Amino acid sequence: MPDAPAPDPTERLRSVLHADPPATVLALPVEARAQLAELLEDAHRRQFQSLQQAFAATLKHVPFPVRGIVKKVLMG
Repeated sequence: MPDAPAPDPTERLRSVLHADPPATVLALPVEARAQLAELLEDAHRRQFQSLQQAFAATLKHVPFPVRGIVKKVLMG
């Protein structure tokens, strides 16, 4: 089975940035845009993991009987 084509780096950047990439970024070679998209995706992934860990550590300081309430208020 052949490998699926690599996603378009411009579309990946658009997805990560939630906006159109600046013209200066679009002027970069395809390989550079692909690498930038990968770096940004990795940074978002690491940031999300760090925030989850920090939230879990913070909840440990909240008295157990009210943790559910606090979690619901903070998480929506």
